[in-house]
Amino acid sequence: MIRWATFAGVCVLALAWSAYSVGAQNGSFLTQDFGAQYHLAKLTAHGAIPLVDFEHGWNAGSFWVNAALYGVASGSPTIWYFLWGRLLGAGLGAVLAAAIGLRLRLHPAVMVALALGVLLLATPLHIKYTICLLWVFVLLPTGWIESRPRLAAIARVLLPALVFWQYVELAVLLTGASGLFELFARRDASWRQRIVSCAQLAGGFIAGLGLEAVAYKVLWGLSFSDFNRQVILGQTATHAGAQYAAWDFFGLPTESGRFFILALYPFALLLPFVPLVWQRVSDSTRLVALAGLVLVVVPIRRVDNPHTTTVSALVLLAVVLVVAEMWDSREVSTGSTSGGFRWSSLSRPPLAWAFALLGAAWAAATLWIGFGLQSMLGGVALVTLAVAGACLGATFLRRAAAVSVGALLVLGCVPALASLDHLNDMRRDAKSFAVSDSIARWAGPEHDRCSAGTREALVMPNYLELYDALKITNPTPYYLFHYDFAQYEDVLVPQLEDGSIPVIIETMPLHTPQPWLTDAIHANYVPCAIVRIEKQGVAVTIWTHKSRGEIEQRDVTIRGGERIPTDRA
Repeated sequence: MIRWATFAGVCVLALAWSAYSVGAQNGSFLTQDFGAQYHLAKLTAHGAIPLVDFEHGWNAGSFWVNAALYGVASGSPTIWYFLWGRLLGAGLGAVLAAAIGLRLRLHPAVMVALALGVLLLATPLHIKYTICLLWVFVLLPTGWIESRPRLAAIARVLLPALVFWQYVELAVLLTGASGLFELFARRDASWRQRIVSCAQLAGGFIAGLGLEAVAYKVLWGLSFSDFNRQVILGQTATHAGAQYAAWDFFGLPTESGRFFILALYPFALLLPFVPLVWQRVSDSTRLVALAGLVLVVVPIRRVDNPHTTTVSALVLLAVVLVVAEMWDSREVSTGSTSGGFRWSSLSRPPLAWAFALLGAAWAAATLWIGFGLQSMLGGVALVTLAVAGACLGATFLRRAAAVSVGALLVLGCVPALASLDHLNDMRRDAKSFAVSDSIARWAGPEHDRCSAGTREALVMPNYLELYDALKITNPTPYYLFHYDFAQYEDVLVPQLEDGSIPVIIETMPLHTPQPWLTDAIHANYVPCAIVRIEKQGVAVTIWTHKSRGEIEQRDVTIRGGERIPTDRA
């Protein structure tokens, strides 16, 4: 009952988040990828033939779904995006994650962790990548579907066929992932059953392909050769040459956002395949992990935050499930030999070091080759090495803990070193003091001229770093010009009048107007210099007290690294 209540709470949260994370869509939205899908939905709703999108693998069924959502939204791009992107993307993804936990009878806290992880971290960008979660939910080797062989067989046939009509790319990858699971990861089925299951998956995929080819031929007169070119060969030809990229482990962008996923992704992706972990997780977790592994071709092809985020939901789920299951079996992992594993293997230094180096070599090769090749072969190598290492390691080296320790050390270095490199990049590229440094460089000489040797000045209202940059001191105890700064009027005004503050460096207008302060400055000070720095978009005014008498006033503009008189025209 508690699990069902948790699931209901996740559904409500997902709906609320989906609604409140949507803003009104504007013209720029309609010129981007989402806008293209919106217009394709509109065209399909008005009777256009739903041909595939050659770049992303969108297929006829996806356009029909989009057209239906367009009708429900009455043509509003905002409501359409809420339905297509947020509700059926992130919202449904969180619900499916919780539903997977419900079906696996996980602790409610784990269910919430799965849902929040998908909703807030590894967020499906739109309906396309929710299919990945739906796939594993339906084909989990447990529960009421799996307990009914005929129903399970129907699911293995229908699901690939239906997904093919929606998204060709996902149908190929997920069918392959399930085939790998049946052949190399499933433990509670005979070889005959595994082969039959693979045949059912392949049959469903072929059925979807054949039915669509016939439908296009009969309904729209599209030849089989043209259909093959558009649906199958066109997918490969479009990406030839320029679409694949090498994953830069330590070259994370310095922009803010969820780019930490790029650092964690290689580590999290391979964690379930470490032999010690692979040996102890359930078949359901193995299926989720394999589905996430095979989908790696998407972010490797386009190494950026959106593509990584939208396909990393399964990777996140696999990691959470691994942690939960390892925690539940901790009494086994701390000394029991029921699973065939002995920590005592670590007490034999020569053998342990050899096995540790073997595990480290496997992890390093999987990362370097899989993420480094600039072609589809990178994804193939990554999947092959990961599955081979997991299966062979768990089968033949189950008593060698050092294999897993060595692999984990190498995998752990990826996010650790990437994080340090990211911080170093941010330190080097930081623009925190760029404006202050520019002011000190260009306004510093004018300050020296205007101050007549005194090193006392009041900087207002910001860029307090100028006190150090210009080697000046503040003659007042006040620094922050906050909204209630007027409480110091009785102290500051006399100082402004008698010249106790010889120079004022005004870096920008006050955030909160202080008429008493500005009036006192204009009454008692002269603008000795105005320095306008175009690159930084700032204008610095250096005020000197009137008691100095006549003084040359300058107004200069810094443009392209040169000082020129300000053009008053």
